[in-house]
Amino acid sequence: MGQKLGRFLFTAIVVGLIVLSFFATLGGSVYRGAMKKYRLIQQVSQSDLDEDKPDSDDLKDYEDESAIYNWTEEDFENLKPKADTLRSIIKSHGKGNYVEMESSGLKVRYDRGDGNEYSDLSFVKDEKGRFVYDGGTATYPLDGVTEVDNYSSNWTEEQINSLRTKDQDYLGPATSLFEVVREHSQAKRSWRSINVHSSGIIHKSVDLDYTDQNSPIEKAQLLRLSFEYNEKKKDYYLSYNSVARCY
Repeated sequence: MGQKLGRFLFTAIVVGLIVLSFFATLGGSVYRGAMKKYRLIQQVSQSDLDEDKPDSDDLKDYEDESAIYNWTEEDFENLKPKADTLRSIIKSHGKGNYVEMESSGLKVRYDRGDGNEYSDLSFVKDEKGRFVYDGGTATYPLDGVTEVDNYSSNWTEEQINSLRTKDQDYLGPATSLFEVVREHSQAKRSWRSINVHSSGIIHKSVDLDYTDQNSPIEKAQLLRLSFEYNEKKKDYYLSYNSVARCY
């Protein structure tokens, strides 16, 4: 009887210790989890407070020439003028590669480094002294067109004369980018741009430089074309023709 009672007491003590150890461990985990959550809340709260602080006027705070370019076209179009701050943009994309203060505000450039893709963002200070996004321009290479250093024009005078801007539609349909690139896939320079106005309005355009000063065709010696995007037709249409302005 005494032995049975002893074994019972021993078992009860062991079980009790196990239970106490379990609750101690559980309590410690809960405590650590609660403290971690508390610290996170504190950090978020501090971050929120930082967002209300005036921004520095020291350009070095926003510039890093060696910063890696990590922008997509969608990233740029999703920026909201008057809403996104320079601070929030830096958190997502890092500092700009080049920064300049102009009379109109702060200009920040994010550059891929090859001269073909970059974004120029404009910022103005709000009533809290924070730099707020005020619109910008992103430049991209144009698909389907090859830039040639020693470009030699293959334009004929008839082709140049047939160019129609959207303001000349009384002479016929405006010339589309598709038509031009189909016949002239090489150019001296080419680029595609997305411009975001401070109001949030987005304007898309394409520029092509077909200048060849050695061309026997006088009109081809200075030939630059600009196209504007038509959302309904899903194509770019001629809006500017340097030849039409010269002749």
